[in-house]
Amino acid sequence: MECWIPLFQIFLNSPCPDTEASLWLQQSFNQPDPTTISTISFLSLLTRPTEITVTDSSSSHTKRVMWIQALPNAVQARILSFLLYDCRRFCESELRQLAGNMLKEGKELDFWVKRAAHQLLDVFLGQTMNGCLA
Repeated sequence: MECWIPLFQIFLNSPCPDTEASLWLQQSFNQPDPTTISTISFLSLLTRPTEITVTDSSSSHTKRVMWIQALPNAVQARILSFLLYDCRRFCESELRQLAGNMLKEGKELDFWVKRAAHQLLDVFLGQTMNGCLA
């Protein structure tokens, strides 16, 4: 997890996280580092099941969600936007599964998260993004 902290700092703080995150990922691939930084390990982190506590007006309960869903909405949207921007580096079926699960499981999704997940799915339906399907 520690190896991903710089990337999440980009998602939190950068005015243009897509290009900066893409550059960080490319540079990380070229580092002789014992920790494995790969697109597979990043998607594995995002989709890792985690428990969150949901509190409503009368009670609280735990809910199992993907790790990305435990992040703030703005960060979720930025990550999905980055995955769209850099989709050629990632496994198509895993990106489709991530976006589909977010739309399916997140019944009360933030507008920007929902929009980013839809855009990611649209890429693989052949509706957008020049070059991703090449």
